Amino acid sequence: MILEAISLTILFSAIIAIFFRQRKNNKMFSIFKPLTTILIISLAAIMHLESPTTYSTLLIVSLIFALIGDIFLIGEKYFLQGLSSFLIAHIIFTVAFTDLFGFSWEILPLVILIIIGALFFNSLRKYLHKFTIPVLVYLIVILIMNWQAIGLLYHNQSFAIIGLAIGSIFFTFSDAIIAFDKFKKPIKNAEILILSTYWIAIYTFTIVGLYIDKL
Repeated sequence: MILEAISLTILFSAIIAIFFRQRKNNKMFSIFKPLTTILIISLAAIMHLESPTTYSTLLIVSLIFALIGDIFLIGEKYFLQGLSSFLIAHIIFTVAFTDLFGFSWEILPLVILIIIGALFFNSLRKYLHKFTIPVLVYLIVILIMNWQAIGLLYHNQSFAIIGLAIGSIFFTFSDAIIAFDKFKKPIKNAEILILSTYWIAIYTFTIVGLYIDKL
């Protein structure tokens, strides 16, 4: 019951955060944006206390770095710091995924991700300027996370693993919208897409923790 209650609270907090962002109320947004991620961390912590695993430990650490990134990215001033925080989060997410079945060396998903990543980066490259290297490094790291999440499907096709793979794609989609909106062309209602897909991703990563010991 407590997990369901927290999940419902996460949903309400996310909706309120997006509402205030759309209304340009930065003060309230700066409260509800990190609060939503904090609630997801609390959900992960409760699940960890009930059934501790390496995955749940790494998940909590990565979510904390995501929270730090959330705070940095509330404004434009600390974009690089926010990018760095999420970079660390993605590295730890990747370690968590590889802890389940080992590092995946499946070539097909890697090739597809490289092609998509290269096309996307090439479309942004001339707009990045001083952010060219940081964005490239970040792109490589998040694509490796996608590769490992998708690679889990070669070992297990349960709903939990499918959720991890889809969640990782949602996370990348969220970051892609951020990059396109910031560097190339503003997207109408970008924040709705960015925040909703981001929170769906990390919520999915968290809920999957319920099933890790059953894989």
